Amino acid sequence: MRTPYKLLALALVPMAAFAAYKHREIVLGVDEDGVELTNASHAAQPGDGQFRRVVRPGSVDIEHEYDLTGLTIPKEEIHTLLPRDAIPALTDPDREPANRADWLPDDARIIVVRVGREVLGVPLRILNWHEIVNTTVGGKPIAATYCPLCDSATVFSREIKPERDAGGSGPAPSAVVLEFGVSGALYNSNVLMYDTKDRGLWSQLAMGAVSGPMAGTPLDVLPIELVPFAEFKRSHPGAEIVSRETGHDRNYTVSPYERFFADDSLLVPVSGVGDAMPAKTLGVGILAGRGGGRQAIFVTADEIGERLTVRTQAGPVVLTTTDAGIVVEEAPESVSTSQTFYYAWSAFFPQTEIVGADNKSETLNEPGLRPGQTAPDVRVTAIDGSSTNLADLYKNGPIVVMFYRGGWCPICTRDLAAWAGRTDELRRAGATLVALTPEKPDLAEKTRADTGADYMVFSDEGHDAAKAFRVHFKVDDETRRKYEEFGLKVAESNASGTWELPAPAAFVIDRDGVVRWAFADWDYRKRADPDDVIAAVRSIRR
Repeated sequence: MRTPYKLLALALVPMAAFAAYKHREIVLGVDEDGVELTNASHAAQPGDGQFRRVVRPGSVDIEHEYDLTGLTIPKEEIHTLLPRDAIPALTDPDREPANRADWLPDDARIIVVRVGREVLGVPLRILNWHEIVNTTVGGKPIAATYCPLCDSATVFSREIKPERDAGGSGPAPSAVVLEFGVSGALYNSNVLMYDTKDRGLWSQLAMGAVSGPMAGTPLDVLPIELVPFAEFKRSHPGAEIVSRETGHDRNYTVSPYERFFADDSLLVPVSGVGDAMPAKTLGVGILAGRGGGRQAIFVTADEIGERLTVRTQAGPVVLTTTDAGIVVEEAPESVSTSQTFYYAWSAFFPQTEIVGADNKSETLNEPGLRPGQTAPDVRVTAIDGSSTNLADLYKNGPIVVMFYRGGWCPICTRDLAAWAGRTDELRRAGATLVALTPEKPDLAEKTRADTGADYMVFSDEGHDAAKAFRVHFKVDDETRRKYEEFGLKVAESNASGTWELPAPAAFVIDRDGVVRWAFADWDYRKRADPDDVIAAVRSIRR
């Protein structure tokens, strides 16, 4: 079995833009209490429960140099180590044929960027010194990015499509093509980029804007792929790579981070690092789905081995490894991926599911959000054809969100009928029952009337809610044939016209939009017991 690249235990050489390297320590600067911090500082160790912000003298002043409006990350956890552009991003750098780049050894690590029929290789030996390459591949403006402190590699489109405000009308905002630079600041030990248009901050691993007029806008991420140079040349004859003729005086034959890769120490403190495995365990971070209901997964490189398929709420993701890192062979459009170390991914996504180490991949097949996670805000359709946001219902909570398949399902109608005499009791406990179904609105109203239950019902017409709550699935061909033999025309009942359904599920959600209790099962015969649901609501009220 191939294993990812081996980390080299060699001395950390000076970074051209960084502070002096003295006695095997880098003086990063001082914290807000005036205490000098180095890469050997106790505060810079993972998981010690202490956090000190690093503010290096002469580093970037984020409040004056960037637009911090709408900041979505804690400002007090942003480290400032360098001036803006001290690590110079590259824009439209020169390229050279890969088969003529004799300065690169065969084991050099290469990010493969594929758009249409064009392939470009971006050596990490270049990105070690520049971190961002703004360029165009296959006619698409992209950025290939790398943060050495997290070994995180991400490729995304620079054509940004701002999201329309919820309930907004009129034409959608026009897409813009941005150019990105290195801010000189870090969050969760991960590079904070900035766009040269508005000076908003963007996070590589959060995969979106964290401040400025586009705060909250996600990046359109391409599947990540890292391979050794020899494999790149063999698989892509005639392809080009980014040239070392960058116009900057850098030694691209060495890495300034080799000592950093030798152990689990960190250069800066990070708040909220997970403890499921060693900090610098290599893997791939996966974000599946859209909006607030995204599913976060971390898969270790060892678990991937030769090949692994991870089933996410948005569909399967097919992974392999090379001697250079991770390759995402297949992924749905609504899935974003980044190679990274565990410590950084766990800091960004504390609720991440983990595949590898002592964790079992089977957990990813379990449906439903978990207690403590934030319930998603999606739009659903009422029986009168109007639409509403689920977040508007949470504010009047607690509410019980229950998914059912449709009035054609006898177990669903039996379950709903069981609530006919319990909704008053649920209201006295302090909650409201909200049913979500893929049925057409008129059929959803008929189901409510037939079961005699008093509940709010909404049609999840595009299955957005089911996907966000992680209970969505597509009916397989064999099951579809059986249903059709019994005259069950699911697609005709569904507003989407497709053979897609939710798993039976119920979620108790408080006024802050947090899931407090959950039941979900792929087995259509299993349903949440009303007694358990009401007891969960009463526990919140207490």
